[in-house]
Amino acid sequence: MHPRDRLARTLLDESWAYGYTLTIWGAGAFLIAEYGVPSHFDVLGYIAGSLLGFAGLTWYSFGGLLVGVEREGRNVRSAVEMVHLFATFCNLLLALAVIQVEHLFAVVEPIGFFAVGVVATVGYSLLLLVEEVVGERYRASERAGDGE
Repeated sequence: MHPRDRLARTLLDESWAYGYTLTIWGAGAFLIAEYGVPSHFDVLGYIAGSLLGFAGLTWYSFGGLLVGVEREGRNVRSAVEMVHLFATFCNLLLALAVIQVEHLFAVVEPIGFFAVGVVATVGYSLLLLVEEVVGERYRASERAGDGE
């Protein structure tokens, strides 16, 4: 396999996790900027919120947490669709908005970290879904235009 093709395959495989990593890191950085260095309970709250959000999406998507899963091939038309700019930036703005609301209502830090963990995981996953739907519609309209 040509090195360029190998790099393209690697980037494609890593792209979903990359955007999520930026989202989780960015949301955590917002929390640190707002509240300072987190306590052990704050970190546990953030991770618990993230895990709960992921478990909820998994349960909903697959109909349970202990079911077999098959991974289908992934087809991406453009690098922009692969980078997940929309899902990452919109979700970071959402996390920042949640932090500001928490600040207004004087939410205690561990609960604040937990809530942002949930929002970061659920928000990113749902915004990825929006990206994919928009990408599919764009490809469908492009194919329809090719047929004319």
